[in-house]
Amino acid sequence: MDMDDPYSDLQAVFQIFQAGVIPGTSSEELAGRVFSALKRTLQPLSQSPLSAEGPDVDSACLCLTLIGKMIAGLSGNSLPQNARTFYRDVLKKVFTSADLMSELMSLYNCGDRLLSHLTAKCVSSFVIDDTCAYGDVDAVWTAACAETFGSSPPGCTLDTSLWSLTEVIKGILRGECANKPEILRKLLAGFEEVLTSLFSKMLLHDAFENSQVAENITDLDVTVSTFMDLLEALCAARLRYGVCSTVQRLMFLHSSVLLRLMDSCLGYFVKKRVLLLLKRTVVQRPGEDCALGDRHSALQEDEFLAGDMLVLADAVLQEVAAGWFRRVWVKPQPSFLGGNRQKFPEGEGKDVVMLRATSLILIKSLQIRTQHAGTEESERALHVQEYLLELLAFLQQRVAQFKGEPHSCSWILMVFAEQDDDMMEALKTLTSLYLFQRSTSSSGCDACSWGCNPHCHFILLLHSLCFDHTVLLDFLISTETCFLEYCVLYLKLLRDNWQDFSDSCCCIKNSGGNFKSFQKVTNTQAGTSASEASFEGTSGTSRTSKHQNASKGDATFCSFPRLVDYGSSEESEEEEGSENPKLALEDGESRTEGDYLVEKLRKDSSDSLVSKVMSCLTELKTVLCRLHSRGLFPYNPTSLLKLIKAVEAKAAS
Repeated sequence: MDMDDPYSDLQAVFQIFQAGVIPGTSSEELAGRVFSALKRTLQPLSQSPLSAEGPDVDSACLCLTLIGKMIAGLSGNSLPQNARTFYRDVLKKVFTSADLMSELMSLYNCGDRLLSHLTAKCVSSFVIDDTCAYGDVDAVWTAACAETFGSSPPGCTLDTSLWSLTEVIKGILRGECANKPEILRKLLAGFEEVLTSLFSKMLLHDAFENSQVAENITDLDVTVSTFMDLLEALCAARLRYGVCSTVQRLMFLHSSVLLRLMDSCLGYFVKKRVLLLLKRTVVQRPGEDCALGDRHSALQEDEFLAGDMLVLADAVLQEVAAGWFRRVWVKPQPSFLGGNRQKFPEGEGKDVVMLRATSLILIKSLQIRTQHAGTEESERALHVQEYLLELLAFLQQRVAQFKGEPHSCSWILMVFAEQDDDMMEALKTLTSLYLFQRSTSSSGCDACSWGCNPHCHFILLLHSLCFDHTVLLDFLISTETCFLEYCVLYLKLLRDNWQDFSDSCCCIKNSGGNFKSFQKVTNTQAGTSASEASFEGTSGTSRTSKHQNASKGDATFCSFPRLVDYGSSEESEEEEGSENPKLALEDGESRTEGDYLVEKLRKDSSDSLVSKVMSCLTELKTVLCRLHSRGLFPYNPTSLLKLIKAVEAKAAS
């Protein structure tokens, strides 16, 4: 072993670690060797971190990478339990030896961005593993980050410390820790005061007028964006584990500050990041692109959440009433994050990520307000349609295709066509808003005039899916429950308001029925969905469809990728000994597959929207019955089937 080459020394230790064996030396001796190698590597750099360069930086990067790999290996299952315990003890001794952690933290301010990031990644990985294993948060790391939050201006040092804390929170949320809520409370306790101060310093509007805040606007953009990442991680910890500290309530209680950032000098990508944070908060899906796990039952412990969400919703509604939409700028072209840029005809491109975010922020805020409308002594009237008319005016200014659309309810598909989870959330929310408005309005109102007719939304949704029941089935069997919730909510409405549904079909038919502008916008969005999904996160399902014109333009046929090929499953084949394949209905009737297909094609080519919708629902019911009877459906769909049958009875009468 070459004692003059610290990297070779570390590499030898790493090879022993990879083999999963415990060496013949004690953990103290092995920790001493690792510490010595790191010390020799880092000492020249820690003395002058701002001027770090050359071979010293390369050697440090290699050593930190090896240490990071060892820490990552502790959380996997590749090591025997006794080896994992031994090497965790070794690394614990290394990082707590002398002033090594302090030297590593000084490299957060390193002039070399790669070295700074690798240092933060290595330190954060250790803090995550150590905290999950022993339940204590490293005091040196906490103190160093807190000092940076309290004194550093926007720039690399502050960005790195913010990223490190964010990564530790996410790591604990992902990790296998005992008593996560208590660990998170202990972690955040050390940052309460400094993060509260940093929130005010970074986000109050007058801070952006102060030339001393940042050396240049680029530093400020990066720091604010990184701070948004931290706020989202804090929100995720709150919603998943009921951990509610003062700093976690800041973005709720001062949400108007975030909304007013649309007026600031910040860059477009930062404003988009702010809106995505607000969107994920109101739909209660923070951290959706980070695989942070499911929400915990301890959410009930957060006694302030309902009130804080109401404060956020009220702030949104107040800003919208004051003309907030006029201050939200949307790029006329989608963001491609450096990728290939698709050319659009003038006026046809748009950043649908921003449109989806602003739309959901408003309608979810309206829903939150309606849920509390009767709980205050001085209940004030909430006119849902006035806010939605503001949204429609905003979309008409930003979406060229919407200006010529004869039916106002089509806005939801223009905005949400490429993001299924957001679309289902919007459909469910708008249905509940319609029900609220109808219950509080003394006179009937034309929901189509303000784009909130749930019957039109459902018809347009099925129209965009070419009335294909298997796509609905894909939604129902997904891990997300939003479509199921929407489906149940709407079918109850349809069961009790058949005439309104019939009138909506006539209204859509009279408005043209072929929705050329919608077909145009979905074709335009198809080329942009991949780049937008990378910005929005991975949890949303992106859907691209191919449209072909059928006879008379009314029947549109689409081709969608299927989650499941139902026709090819062994369970869907005919019973042994059957001469003719049958599709058994629950009431005992049966049809051959040939008759079934002929009837489907005949209905697809008919002129009646009512028959197309009912055909789709009937086919969905048939498949649900078949899968449920064979134990192939992931949950009990009895309630859903009863609703479809009730709707069928209404249609028959």
